[in-house]
Amino acid sequence: MRNRVGNDSKYTRNLKGRIARVLLGVLSWTAFLGGCAAFSAQGQNSAAKPEPPPPIKRHEPLAGKACADCHKRVVSSKVQCLLAKGQMCVLCHEIPVDGGPAHLVAAPEPVCFKCHAKDKFKGSFAHGPFAVGACITCHDPHGGNVPGMLRITGTQMCLGCHQDIGARLANAKFRHEAAISRCTDCHSPHMSDQRYMLKTAVPELCGKCHEKIVEDLQTAAVKHSPATESPACMNCHDPHAAQQGSLLLADGLDICLKCHDKTVKAGQQDLADMKQLLASNPEHHGPIQNRDCSGCHNPHSSPYFRLLTNNYPKEFYSPFFLSRYALCFRCHDSGLAKEARTTTLTGFRDGDRNLHFVHVNKSSNGRTCRSCHDVHASVLPKYIGQTVPFGKWQLPVKFVKTDNGGSCEPGCHEAQKYDRQLAKSR
Repeated sequence: MRNRVGNDSKYTRNLKGRIARVLLGVLSWTAFLGGCAAFSAQGQNSAAKPEPPPPIKRHEPLAGKACADCHKRVVSSKVQCLLAKGQMCVLCHEIPVDGGPAHLVAAPEPVCFKCHAKDKFKGSFAHGPFAVGACITCHDPHGGNVPGMLRITGTQMCLGCHQDIGARLANAKFRHEAAISRCTDCHSPHMSDQRYMLKTAVPELCGKCHEKIVEDLQTAAVKHSPATESPACMNCHDPHAAQQGSLLLADGLDICLKCHDKTVKAGQQDLADMKQLLASNPEHHGPIQNRDCSGCHNPHSSPYFRLLTNNYPKEFYSPFFLSRYALCFRCHDSGLAKEARTTTLTGFRDGDRNLHFVHVNKSSNGRTCRSCHDVHASVLPKYIGQTVPFGKWQLPVKFVKTDNGGSCEPGCHEAQKYDRQLAKSR
């Protein structure tokens, strides 16, 4: 009996040992598989998420060192902030002696105005970076190699933001010299009382370089209104770049027809709708054929009637003096009015009798050029007008061209004919 009990106890103990080993194995495998799953999940998570950014570098303890011992770039620059030069860095920077993040004592604008008096900057218009206190957008707060402590040279600094102007400068045939090299000749980089941050009003601003034009504009008897009425010079000129000479917004004729496309009030006699006149009269005067109104007119101001560039009588009748026709005789031979006889100077002759001389060269009541000619355009050859102004009346000319001459029957005399080959008796 005892042996049987002893054998049973031994059997029971062996069985329990085997069961314990099986359970331990199961638990070990479970732990191993769970660890693998966790490791796999950790690998997937690390691949899906970017690594966190490195912590902000803490400024090392000063340990009695001067700032320039480490920040050598500041002291090596050609143009330095006086504070940086004097190593008075702590006026702008808070640098913990025992280490830690270094930072400004205030936002950039208040820091700058610790030295730069804010009341010096005045105006109704503020440059964007200056308006929001972003001084360091344009300026290096420590120094550099560019005057004004600018980060790069002035024009390149401006074009970094004003890319539309840069594109126009690159593609234009003509460029304003100031726009290429010196934006701050015309624009204030901080504040101004003028639109576009201009330093002074136009045309005075343009007069800094174009002295003669503005001086004449101030003293001339006749002023062109686009040159004086806002935006003055920019009514006709682009201040940066253009495809036309003299930086005009359009070619010489089109720029004038921007305004002269309607009748314009001008003293006793209105200016004609020039666009309509040119469209309906195919015979255009030479300067207009060349699309150059400035051939006869000064576009800014003049001492002469109708902004003419030289003397030309505005009356229907005038005593003849050569100087009174200085405008016409810049292109036309003055012999037209000086020579009584000719076979070459003009086709307006009866035989060799010069009919220009007959009409114009009189000590009194000489007929001026405007008595027979429209100086801009006509449907008749040689710009002969269909009517010409005589006071308030439009005088009919009634010119008829023939192979060797022609005829006219104006209100000032009876019908007259002329022939270059068969002169009438006289």
